[in-house]
Amino acid sequence: MTALKETKQKRTHHIDSRLTPEEYRTIHNKAKATGYTSSEYMRRVACGYPLQSMVDQLAVNELIQMRADLGRLGGLFKKWLTENEKTRVALGSRSYQEINSIVSNISEDEKKLLIIAERIIKAKRRI
Repeated sequence: MTALKETKQKRTHHIDSRLTPEEYRTIHNKAKATGYTSSEYMRRVACGYPLQSMVDQLAVNELIQMRADLGRLGGLFKKWLTENEKTRVALGSRSYQEINSIVSNISEDEKKLLIIAERIIKAKRRI
């Protein structure tokens, strides 16, 4: 029976399980991390239904947002660099070369964030 069919059927049976306080907290916290109730979490684990972690999805969304923000910041710095390339004007206490280095670091960080997000997504697909 698939998870989809299971959710359409009325649930009439009940299973009691005695837990230690630590076991209860563990199950409750894991259920909360996935966004399911404790009952739904235990049903999915026991029946082998897939679990989707909200924590992982939120982490990926955060990484994607950070990457986009870095991209915009890098774009602004590149614009400043191209407009001031001939004059080599300093930005505050930073020199042209320092700003150029910062842009390079932003580009590298942007790539690293994408790699991390891809690893999280690939790891979730294996589960």
